[in-house]
Amino acid sequence: MRISEHAKKEFVAEMLCIADSDWVLGHWYIKVMLNGRSLTDCTAFAGMAQDTLGHTRAMFRYLEEELELPEHQLEFAREREQLHDMQMLSSPPESWGDFLISTFLAEIAVWRMLNTFKDSTVDDIKGMVRHFGKELYFHRIGIEGWLKSADDKERANMREAVVRRAPQVLAWFDSKDRSGTDVLLQEGVRSSSVWDARLGFIEDSLGKLTAALGLSDEELTAIMEQGLEGGWDGVRRRTSDSALPETLWEFMIPTDPDTVALRRPLAVSIDDNLDLFHRAEYAEDD
Repeated sequence: MRISEHAKKEFVAEMLCIADSDWVLGHWYIKVMLNGRSLTDCTAFAGMAQDTLGHTRAMFRYLEEELELPEHQLEFAREREQLHDMQMLSSPPESWGDFLISTFLAEIAVWRMLNTFKDSTVDDIKGMVRHFGKELYFHRIGIEGWLKSADDKERANMREAVVRRAPQVLAWFDSKDRSGTDVLLQEGVRSSSVWDARLGFIEDSLGKLTAALGLSDEELTAIMEQGLEGGWDGVRRRTSDSALPETLWEFMIPTDPDTVALRRPLAVSIDDNLDLFHRAEYAEDD
């Protein structure tokens, strides 16, 4: 089954919310790789980055086919203000505890949103979700292990982080049940609602996490009721005037000429005309 033209615009926006969040999260793992406390940590971050960025590019390629865009347009032809990434990931972690909480919440939220397409009537989407889910399971297992091994200071940082970070993640799911107007749900492209994903996130993950950290039910309720300041961009699932920070964007898509040359896709670089023989003649003359 193909996605109808009526639903395609919303589908692309929703998939970009997932893909762009994975894109940023993958670069978080790369950035902190050398801050691991052991070789095992560094190896795990490398594997998680590879998985996450692989998922991102698979979704990009699929969307480019749906939109009949040239290859690599979604990765290289957008500006940072056009990204649909989760707003929480725009703020770098301030400690090891903050990093663990942020990545745990992001991983679970991305999976919950992906899981709304688990039984989609579109076979390509259903297949991607099932494949991604197998790899994301091991991400969660790894992060849960780090969470359980945290010391008292790290747990204090984790408590502060979940109070600060969780409202932004909950906002990503929306604060109201919009199932009645979800064209993707109505057409079977999405098999469960975003509201159900939000409830599952709270019940199975956020609630258990706050309880394990010693936060009360009242504190969890306060987290759930806290809104974000500013207007809301429902397409990008973040506040209207917010965007990925310039420094993080430069890390993801460097603009200096040397790095651009190295990172350009094969579809572009294959047309390069490098006069290697002419360069060799100069080398001999010298």
